[in-house]
Amino acid sequence: MNGYRKNYHLEKIFHEFPDLRAMLRESADKYGEKTAFITKVKIRGKEASYINTSYRDLLEEVNMLGTALLSLGLKDTRIALIGENSYKWILSYLASCCGVGVIVPLDKLLQKEELTGLLKRSRAKAVFCDEKHSREVSEIMASGETELELLIGLDYIPENGISILDLLDLGREKLAAGDTSYTEAEIDRDAMSFLLFTSGTTQASKAVMLSHHNIMSCGYYMNCEELFFPDDVCMLILPLHHIFGMGGVLIFLSQGLTSVFCDGLRYITINLKEYGVSCMMTVPLLLENIYKKIWKAIDKQEMRPKVEKALKLCAAAEKAGLSIRRKVFRSIIDQLGGRMRFFINGAAALDPVVAKGLNDFGILTVQGYGLTETSPTIASETYRYLKPGSVGRLMPHIEARIEEPDEAGIGELVVKAESVMLGYYEDPVATAAVLQDGWFHTGDLAYFDEDDYLFIAGRKKNVIVMKNGKNVFPEEIENLINNLPYVAESMIFARNKESDHVLWAKIVCDPEFLREEGLTTEALQERAEADLALINESMPSYKMVKHFFLSDRPTIKTTTQKTKRKDELRQIRAELTERGL
Repeated sequence: MNGYRKNYHLEKIFHEFPDLRAMLRESADKYGEKTAFITKVKIRGKEASYINTSYRDLLEEVNMLGTALLSLGLKDTRIALIGENSYKWILSYLASCCGVGVIVPLDKLLQKEELTGLLKRSRAKAVFCDEKHSREVSEIMASGETELELLIGLDYIPENGISILDLLDLGREKLAAGDTSYTEAEIDRDAMSFLLFTSGTTQASKAVMLSHHNIMSCGYYMNCEELFFPDDVCMLILPLHHIFGMGGVLIFLSQGLTSVFCDGLRYITINLKEYGVSCMMTVPLLLENIYKKIWKAIDKQEMRPKVEKALKLCAAAEKAGLSIRRKVFRSIIDQLGGRMRFFINGAAALDPVVAKGLNDFGILTVQGYGLTETSPTIASETYRYLKPGSVGRLMPHIEARIEEPDEAGIGELVVKAESVMLGYYEDPVATAAVLQDGWFHTGDLAYFDEDDYLFIAGRKKNVIVMKNGKNVFPEEIENLINNLPYVAESMIFARNKESDHVLWAKIVCDPEFLREEGLTTEALQERAEADLALINESMPSYKMVKHFFLSDRPTIKTTTQKTKRKDELRQIRAELTERGL
């Protein structure tokens, strides 16, 4: 489907690193002056300039910063990190966990109360923070509610702390004077070095303990399966406090690739061309928007029949061993900067229509699956293994089983691997509930098909059990609704009526589509009713959506764009009450 017909035998090329510092050292030796990161510097009234950080420079700066942190007495402490994606954010992360203590990356969108709670729970002694979040962090530190003793500015000089640039200068001096306390520090690869909070409120979020061993194992699995090339340029768009986003960075570093930073969602298209981006780790919302815009441009030029004919031609050519998709659809790839070849989707399920569609245009698009607790990847599609709707096959060295499958083979996915977490921080009860005899209970309902592809049916906690005992997986129906051109997103929920549950849908409309089509509310209501009737025709009666309402309020989401269903359900109830429904 993408022309990657050859088996590259990646398992013969890569090996597992004992820890993250060993990986950084090998990359510095192997890739030397090759650019690891490009940082854009924007000064008002002047053209943007770019700083290229080589692999050798990266290792040197990690050693400088780590040495300085040790000199400040931070050995074996927890160091928090909050801010926008940046090179200095990544530098702080790497230096802290490779010989100092435990890194605690935090969601930059947290409210002050939530941030305070997580800083208290982690018992962080120091915090790296950018200027955007400096006021809140300074107030939290001054309140005395946490154990914070040091504030380190990533892109500014704090009045009550020190800047990262001053720490780099201090570390440079100490290294020059022969200080080897950091460069020779022992790293226990099986001890907690990463403390990651899952999505949720301060009370609901769990603190996942990961080791170097966990993360390096997962990185090795990924390197054995996902295909990258030496000239790939990878744009970092996902929040780096999340293991999916930062895990991607570590993969790129292990293979000597160049990473760049996105200026923001509205600048994606500009940045793709600006940097010649070829790879991106992303989430469904972004890919689905990209795909809709591609077809929107095709329809605007009245090119749909020509494109559909070209797709058939490419499929026939592929059967004959010819890969012509990227040549035939050059104009579409040019819309994405000209070099885009590889999307890795995670965090939530990608619409199979979108996945197949992007692959058909010659852009390798794979769906992966994992959790913070598994560092994160459990399974993924690859250049060799593609099946839209699935999450691919298990990564190498991961064992899995389906527990208590129903008549359709669907049950809870349980896995065992070196990448499975150490446990939940200071929560033995929650740990024991999911970790039993080395097997991790994912909380996801899934099944394997006859070709060993894994399919996720939905979260166990999200399943709607009808009064007749039948299970409804809301994600399945939402994927169908979300494929409608005027739908930005949707959520399926149930309301009680007499002796049964009744399925409802909240449908969030795409404002851009409505503006361009000039649809009235009445016309949209009629269109949605007709479309839902068609979707219902393909469903057994217990899965049919009986009621829906149109909304302009986006669902409440995590920073990886997953809907917080419990919070969203409260918002839905309030909206239904307002409307008298």
